[in-house]
This record gives sequence, structure tokens and C-alpha cells, in this order.
Amino acid sequence: MAAVRGSLFCSAAVAVLLLTACGSSGGGGTTRLSAAAYGAEIAKIGREAADAQSSVAQGLHAKTVGELSRRVAAFANASQHISDEVAKLNPPQNAEAANTQLAQGLHDIASATTVASAKIAKMKNVQAAIQYLEHSSAAREGSRKITGALTTLDQLGYSSTSG
Repeated sequence: MAAVRGSLFCSAAVAVLLLTACGSSGGGGTTRLSAAAYGAEIAKIGREAADAQSSVAQGLHAKTVGELSRRVAAFANASQHISDEVAKLNPPQNAEAANTQLAQGLHDIASATTVASAKIAKMKNVQAAIQYLEHSSAAREGSRKITGALTTLDQLGYSSTSG
């Protein structure tokens, strides 16, 4: 089970860090966001990621393959939605590359979990499906991108300790 959380669910767990690593007040729009506004948007997105993570984590206790598959598919949809939200942000100039990397990592996770959901749906039992998830490495690259982006954003000062 640890491998599942370490690969497939890593993006959601890392995205939850957005909530704790970035927090301020502000708004959005078509103009470049201030550091405070960007932090607030990332915090909002982090809360969405936390909700998605909570739901998919419940899938590890699924009684049927269908339930697990549905939870993984819902996580894929949520990851794509969150990726789209991140991609639409107009961050401060120093955060552009990290924001792009974060959106791409989330997109990669969405793609990998969409494929995983389809494969899981065809499996005969929940144990086989969970074993498949434990050994799947498809989401790892997306997770690495997300981790790198969040590390960069933290280094740039988009954290709760910097305002």
C-alpha cells in the first residue's frame, strides 16, 4: 500500500503541501498576479487537491473493483481540473516556470490515473487492482515534476513564513 501512496497518490499528497506552503490573500484575473494573490490561488487549489486525495485514499478500502476504479477515475478528473486551474494562473514572473511545471506534473498524473482506472476496471478483484497500483510507475514522472515545482516555489518565497 505504501507504494500506491508513493506513486499514484503522491501528486495529491504533494499538492496538499500547496495548502501549507502557500497562503496569503488576493485574487486572480488576466493581469499578472501579485505574490500574495498567487499564494492565495495556490492555497485554494491545494484545498481542492486535499479533497481529491481524501476521496481516492478511501479507494484503498474499496470492497469492489468498480468502486476503486471510480475513485481513481474521479481522482484523474480532479487532477486534470486542478492542472487546468494552475495552467490558467498568471503567476509573478519569477514563478512562471515552476507554475508551468506544476501544471504539467498534475496533467501527467491525470493521464496516468485515467489509464490506471481503465485497467483496474477490467480486473477480477480488488486485491489484484491494488497490487497493480502498487507496482505501477506511470505517475512517478508527474510526481517528480510536482515536487520540483513546489520546491522551487518554496525557494522563491511562496510560503506561509514569507507572507
